[in-house]
Amino acid sequence: MKIVVWILVGVGALVLLGGVVLPLVHWLLGALGWLIAGVLVIGGGIWLAKRAGAHGEVDAGDPQRLR
Repeated sequence: MKIVVWILVGVGALVLLGGVVLPLVHWLLGALGWLIAGVLVIGGGIWLAKRAGAHGEVDAGDPQRLR
């Protein structure tokens, strides 16, 4: 009787793993991929803006006034 219980526990664990845990892990990895892509895009934009500002391409002084 003990072996039947262990077999049922094993089958239940496989069903739980296949139906709940694996889709959750898949979703988390997908979200992590989008997060990494967003961080790279934002970080690259900040890096380019700083680099352009260091070379004088971006005017950081007073704005010109219309006369």
